[in-house]
Amino acid sequence: MWVRYRLDGLLHDMDRLPAGLAENLIARLKVMAGLLTYRMDIPQEGAFQALGHLTGGLPPVDIRVATFPTIRGERAVVRLMYAVGQVSSLDDLGFSDQVLTEFRKVAEQPQGLILVTGPAGSGKSTTLYALARHIRAVTPGRSVVSLEDPVEQRVDGVAQIQIQPHGELDYVRAMRSLLRQDVQVLLVGEIRDAQTARIVIEAALTGHLIMSTLHSGDPAEAVVRLLEMGIEPYQIVGALSLVFSQRLVRMVCSACGGRGCKACAETGYLGRTACGQIAVMNELIRQAILNHRPAGELRGVIAADRADLAADARRLVGQGQTTVDEVRRVLGSLFTLGEPGKRSPARR
Repeated sequence: MWVRYRLDGLLHDMDRLPAGLAENLIARLKVMAGLLTYRMDIPQEGAFQALGHLTGGLPPVDIRVATFPTIRGERAVVRLMYAVGQVSSLDDLGFSDQVLTEFRKVAEQPQGLILVTGPAGSGKSTTLYALARHIRAVTPGRSVVSLEDPVEQRVDGVAQIQIQPHGELDYVRAMRSLLRQDVQVLLVGEIRDAQTARIVIEAALTGHLIMSTLHSGDPAEAVVRLLEMGIEPYQIVGALSLVFSQRLVRMVCSACGGRGCKACAETGYLGRTACGQIAVMNELIRQAILNHRPAGELRGVIAADRADLAADARRLVGQGQTTVDEVRRVLGSLFTLGEPGKRSPARR
């Protein structure tokens, strides 16, 4: 049985256990997570909290467990939701000064829609948490509520609600009720379907500040996704304040300079930072949306106003925080060959 850790976004083989232990290990995880140990033919999801005796005296850790049947037995994925060591403020995210200024300006507005986009694992939720903390700090009198699946970080001063996607409390039902609960700022974990998108847009149009995430490659694709969900262009123009698309790249290990050491598990990288592209609504972008311009043209209008993902990634390379090889791994064809930058860390 292979034990693999995801370190800074990449899976690493860490241990190999005798096959005879596999069934008992999975069964123990199921017991702790409140799952059915006798059902090994269906996927299951559960959670538990690891207290001090399991964390070596560290603060409690919320743990989510997901199991899935395979031809060689059950596979289990364990997510550790640490209460400490998380990025907490906007300044810690690694964004450029221009992006931070735009985020602060929009987050302090009384209404609108802030969308953070990118693929799974690109740090979208962390950015939303940092925005929520900023709002609590600069406007402490506002009522801030979050709807999440799952709650990944606990934020002081925010009423956090964990959605049950397969139960009665789903995003749509929770949002319809919450909008009658004197909510001023609402963090919605993800816009997953057309119904959620419509309620989010309506809430932003009726005096609420909404923050949410959407799976899309860049700001232009995010707008197109909303249009494909049936949202009218005039509603998008009226509600949307800012779209930010981000990616996480690994940072060169400061202990070894990228050569590989014990601190970075011989990878040459330790920790991650973010690059991104921001689109703040202006008259040109609004007109492009209202005129149903295709994604390519909309992308050009946005790029004319703000640096794209590749340009922001080159900023990090130029600062020595990451490498060309790492940016190519994350951005793929979005990052063209021959860009100046640092050498990649040595591999062992």
